[in-house]
Amino acid sequence: MRIALHAQWAGVNVISADWQHVIAASGGMLGDYRRSTSISSYVVSLPDTPFVVLDASTDERLAGSPFVYDGLIRFYAGAVFRDRDGYALGALCVTDAEPRHAFSNEDAALLMAFAGEVID
Repeated sequence: MRIALHAQWAGVNVISADWQHVIAASGGMLGDYRRSTSISSYVVSLPDTPFVVLDASTDERLAGSPFVYDGLIRFYAGAVFRDRDGYALGALCVTDAEPRHAFSNEDAALLMAFAGEVID
């Protein structure tokens, strides 16, 4: 997935009330992170479409994220994955330290398809 979407990092994040749990990732960064600074929390809050930020350094919603502040994330795209009853459990996401100028409809559809496979 990371290669198909030309991303530096990909991860599976389970979102709970106060935490983001990175349970799988390419390139590390596994662990628990505060939901209050999690970009993936936006994905589960708006679960019907991919959450895409082409340049996180210019997005006011992400100003509190240490990953944005430290320059680790400039591009972010995430899609929700759901349990068998349809409840949003978390986000499958890709990130990059470089901003993007676009994220195509085809890229969004591919990300959503991969997210649909997480539970399977």
